[in-house]
Amino acid sequence: MTRPFYSEGGLNAETYDVRTLGFPGEIDFYVSCARASGGPVLEVACGTGRVSWPVARAGVDVVGLDLTPAMLEQAERKRHRERPEVSARARFVLGDMTDFALDERFALAIIPFRAFQVLLGVDQQRRSLGCLRRHLRAGGRLIIDVFDPRLDLLVNERSTAVRDINPITHPVTGRPVTIDVLERLNDHVEQRLVERWRFREIGADGKALRDEEERLEMRWIYRFEMQHLLELSGFAIEEELSDFRGAPRAYGREQIWVARREDT
Repeated sequence: MTRPFYSEGGLNAETYDVRTLGFPGEIDFYVSCARASGGPVLEVACGTGRVSWPVARAGVDVVGLDLTPAMLEQAERKRHRERPEVSARARFVLGDMTDFALDERFALAIIPFRAFQVLLGVDQQRRSLGCLRRHLRAGGRLIIDVFDPRLDLLVNERSTAVRDINPITHPVTGRPVTIDVLERLNDHVEQRLVERWRFREIGADGKALRDEEERLEMRWIYRFEMQHLLELSGFAIEEELSDFRGAPRAYGREQIWVARREDT
């Protein structure tokens, strides 16, 4: 049975930190922006706290919001490693990025690592941006990272054996874990991709101790769409980058949008 990505924890959530290293300069970029904002910071789709904890270590209060209890559990497991003053700066809450209500307003909100693209329709995207705007202080900033669609990867409606990911070591059991992307479907009308991932934990005899399949669904967003979404939702675009080291926008790389809440 193929289940939604991260929905039940398992090998995907358990190995997230050892296989998801992010992009060069990514953590430093978000930490720098968090410091410049003065805080507090809201990280939406925070997952395992991969970004939230470095922000807290930098002396900035941060709230991490995520829809998946299994990922938030991974974030909370890291708390005991942190100094008390760092732990006090980080809070993690369960919530839907399209409809949440927190008891504070933020100087900066971030949605790292393409998480905004799990919203599969424009209506969801607009609701999320509206909710984010309401949670920002006057003049507060929003940073969103999405991938810039590469047309050569979107041509085929169906691809099999899309890619193999190098085996990794489970951080708790020490056993090897293999990850394969078995299939990809591209919906050209809805701008959606669906990938089927297989995670296997391998025992000493070479047999799979656990065999789990998950379905990743994302919507690709063209550059002009992202610009219109932000502007229609009450944001003024300040900058668009193609990497976390300040490179200008470029085809097929990242779309890193920095926008400011507009107040009329």
